Amino acid sequence: MRVVKHDAEAFHFPEQYDPLPELTDEVDRLWHEGRNKSALDVVLRSLRTEGRSAQAFGWALMLLRSGMRRTPDPGVVEPVTQEQIGNPYFAPVATECARCTKFWYSAHAQENFENLVLSNPIGLQCQVCRYSLCRNCLDSRNRNCPNEGCLGELGAPVLPTGRPLGKPANPYTEKLEHVLILWRSTPTSQDEAEELLDLACTWQERDGITVRSQVNQSDERDGEEAERRMGLVLVGLYERHGMISEDGLLQRTRVVPIQSPGRGHRLVFVTAAPETGVASQLSGPVTYLLFDEPDTDDEGRPPRKHRWFRRGR
Repeated sequence: MRVVKHDAEAFHFPEQYDPLPELTDEVDRLWHEGRNKSALDVVLRSLRTEGRSAQAFGWALMLLRSGMRRTPDPGVVEPVTQEQIGNPYFAPVATECARCTKFWYSAHAQENFENLVLSNPIGLQCQVCRYSLCRNCLDSRNRNCPNEGCLGELGAPVLPTGRPLGKPANPYTEKLEHVLILWRSTPTSQDEAEELLDLACTWQERDGITVRSQVNQSDERDGEEAERRMGLVLVGLYERHGMISEDGLLQRTRVVPIQSPGRGHRLVFVTAAPETGVASQLSGPVTYLLFDEPDTDDEGRPPRKHRWFRRGR
């Protein structure tokens, strides 16, 4: 019997599931060409557009584990990147250490446990409550589960737990209307906008949304609270101009602060659509187009131009 105390964020593979032949054909071809990064991008695209599936997560586990090997495979011409390893879409098949929050991708999720042999494990897991510890946090002299009140022991298999103490995918599922990304010194690129949406809007309906990326003009010395106010003022401005539905600012906007490695602090303002509700499945792929658009209709003076992203039609 599976106890979900320490795996509530996890995806559990069913014994049988429907295959996805088109996904398998494309990923298998790229994998045999040693293009693991491209193969994992295909899997990620499937998760974004089709939602969770055992087939996609199975391929993801194989490719992600290849990217975590200490010795590079000479046959791999496109290795998996660290950004892919940390992508929140893969969080449901990760295993996270309950003590230090280090995470890894275990091979045990789809293996036959009867003949499982484990040497030099990355970590071990309680076979009762799924409490997991990485090798750095393990006590080699004591395999009793550290979880208070649990009588289980740490061992194998090590199954996914999700990343409840790390940075899991946003648990809310809803149809989105508008996303505003505020930045300071380094503008948001198209690739980064996609990554930020993965963090702020994972598992959410993205069809028909507008995504803007703008410089934060508040005084940096006033701190994040001033930055939030600036973003909310902009969201309110777009609402008054009819670009966001009525009451979007007060009732359906949340702020997601994200520290972008090497690029600085970002604030993402996510506004849900008026018909907010549980999304039964994710929408088609989102294409972000870079626009240079004037900020005034006054023909008497040359307009300044803002750079922003909008979903491709």
